[in-house]
Amino acid sequence: MAPRIVFFDIETRKWAKDLCPDDVEAGWEELRSGKGGASAIAVWDTRDHFLYLYDDHSAETCARHLESADLVVGFNSDKFDVPCLEGICGRRLRIRASFDIYAELTTTLAQRGITGQKGDFTLDRLSRQNLGRGKIEKGANARELARTGRWGQLFNYCADDVHLTRDLFAVIIRDGGLINLGGRFTSLHVPEHLRDMEAFS
Repeated sequence: MAPRIVFFDIETRKWAKDLCPDDVEAGWEELRSGKGGASAIAVWDTRDHFLYLYDDHSAETCARHLESADLVVGFNSDKFDVPCLEGICGRRLRIRASFDIYAELTTTLAQRGITGQKGDFTLDRLSRQNLGRGKIEKGANARELARTGRWGQLFNYCADDVHLTRDLFAVIIRDGGLINLGGRFTSLHVPEHLRDMEAFS
């Protein structure tokens, strides 16, 4: 039986500057502690090939959804999305296993002495290089979409990020890695039991 994999992304109600106008880094820490809330959370589940939508009012249900999976996949999720959700729920998530595409790529490159500049390893850039399409909205605009009540646009944006994450992971499974800086290919380690494309069919 193929492993149950969920892909997820979270958009916060507030931004780092909202929480700490004079110290953006401290603001990011506040976001990771859950104080920014969640205006939109999207989860795509390989069990039923269905997209689930949550917000901070249903964060605990979302947390249990992630905990029910064999693997949780995200993009910069280990250091941002997961801590945000834990902060909102007020508890640690009991995730069985995780795969953070951003962390896996940047850690692998750093081990090889390759470091990029800001913007080199964004979801948008990696998606354009490997999938031929990018994000449909800028992350910095998500707060404004929530503030002005454009919920359909906001959830579409969050859901699209999850689809990009899912499709990048499928490329990693299929090809063994991703194309990154200068069109170079970087192999990434994926446990053998996850090499099952049926999960994405």
